[in-house]
Amino acid sequence: MLYDNRIFLVEDDLKINFEGRSINFIIPIYKNINRYFIPMLEFISQIGGKIDIKGSKINVMFKERSIICIDYCINDYKFTIIHSVLYISLFDMCRILSIRSIWGYSRGMISLYWDKRNYKSCRSVCGRAALIRFEDITAGGEYLDSDNLEKLRVVADYMYLAGIPFHIAWIPRFVDPQNGIDNDISKDYSMANANFLFTMEYLLNKNGIIGLHGYTHQYGNEVSAVGTEFNDERNNDEKSIRKRVEAAINTAKKLELPVKFFETPHYAATAFQQSIFEQYFDIIYEPFVGIWGDRIVKSPRNHRTLYIPTPLDYLEEKDGIDEMINRINNLGEDALASLFYHPYIDFEYITLKMSISRYLMSIYSESSPLHQIVKALYHKNCNFIKITDLSLNSKTYEFKKLFYSFLNSHKYSKLR
Repeated sequence: MLYDNRIFLVEDDLKINFEGRSINFIIPIYKNINRYFIPMLEFISQIGGKIDIKGSKINVMFKERSIICIDYCINDYKFTIIHSVLYISLFDMCRILSIRSIWGYSRGMISLYWDKRNYKSCRSVCGRAALIRFEDITAGGEYLDSDNLEKLRVVADYMYLAGIPFHIAWIPRFVDPQNGIDNDISKDYSMANANFLFTMEYLLNKNGIIGLHGYTHQYGNEVSAVGTEFNDERNNDEKSIRKRVEAAINTAKKLELPVKFFETPHYAATAFQQSIFEQYFDIIYEPFVGIWGDRIVKSPRNHRTLYIPTPLDYLEEKDGIDEMINRINNLGEDALASLFYHPYIDFEYITLKMSISRYLMSIYSESSPLHQIVKALYHKNCNFIKITDLSLNSKTYEFKKLFYSFLNSHKYSKLR
């Protein structure tokens, strides 16, 4: 598709090389906030390929590689035309050609090279439903470090190869008031932010599903991913709730990141706050307030929104793996096999190293907590699915009289 957002020249000295050789662009690189766009024909030519364009169809040819055919009227790649030159987003160019990247912030360098790995997903099609969510993904802290973002992409590769769709609880705006940090990647350009957005697109391409985990996941002087954004004392009026939810949604729209669910930080929302959330989302990835059970609940308010609990809870740190495995092994037959996980826990089990030929290699230990969790769930005959594939047949818990008894006892007149 043609990308019609505002495009700007890259003002900093961004350098790109391929297989160790500098790409000396004659035509400049552009950006839209934190998404880079490169001249497609020039890039393909400099790495030894040719392009044949007929109408909306683009054929990319290399001597030792099969012809790649793209129809930019059908495919969801981001193209744009600037001064009669065809541009494509850096991520989409990497996706089309199976290219990996190394981001060097200090040198202002993005190193590209052919991806030599074979990506064939082996997704299973039977067994009880299981879901996993990667928690607190945000452009701050460890998730702006270049090596850590590469490790997050390695985790996504593992999930894809294991046939596991995964969910990404994304905090759109990272705030750390005491250190003067307020980072919104839809507004604030940096190479690190560009790498974060590139990584988010990478996760989507590996069967990731993005949801909004609040807007800032903090309040007052608290730090994002630590603080509590919604509860009975914070953002508890309708105007404040809508303002933050809509800000999160608009950030995702500006970045063209599709979001499929909402999750309240720390599951701290009140029934009233949830009643507002479900006016925007068909899926709330948390328990319904008042019913802290282990099954899916359909909202009796709009008879549409599904509340998806996480009965398996989460792994606080790697030392808690035995407790998690025990919860998996003792999960009731009617309970939903659903959990959330902080992927940074696995980073110490991933080793990145450069080969003699300057090819980045990764070694991902099978002893990592995430590997152990996946194995335990597969041993439990679980089939990982997308949250968007869940339905009322997936162990749904209906309220009936119990819900209305709950309303009456708590006098939530606003919900009626």
